[in-house]
Amino acid sequence: MYGNYGSQPDNKRSGFGKKRSEAEMSSIALEEAIGWTGKLMDLEFKGRGDKEYLVRHRLSENSGVPESYLYRLQYKTRGMKDVAGEYYRRLKLYYDQVCQVNEAAADRYRDERLGTRGNNETSDKEPAPAPLGMAASETQSKKA
Repeated sequence: MYGNYGSQPDNKRSGFGKKRSEAEMSSIALEEAIGWTGKLMDLEFKGRGDKEYLVRHRLSENSGVPESYLYRLQYKTRGMKDVAGEYYRRLKLYYDQVCQVNEAAADRYRDERLGTRGNNETSDKEPAPAPLGMAASETQSKKA
């Protein structure tokens, strides 16, 4: 009735016109959450002496996802068939926020390195240098 595309049912589509099954969507969401967790753990790592449980604690505090769930996403994914929607959303939002902060810092660094911030029109402020070489001697002798 609703969402059917003709008289013959299409095996690639659900009855509501979805191209992927819910199981596929769940596994895709789970893979994304696992990837975000790994990347965020790497970004949160502070160097030698930093313990993994401390990194997971900081990530938990910053993202709002419980440490136990981050541990599951890191080590116990074989038994998981999907990811909780709330934790998926929190990880995505925090990952997007971290990416925006990182891109803004990269833009600031590039601007400082290239000197493109602020007023750089020094050519209008300084007089042109005196001419040098053979052409300079010819112009000076013509003036005299």
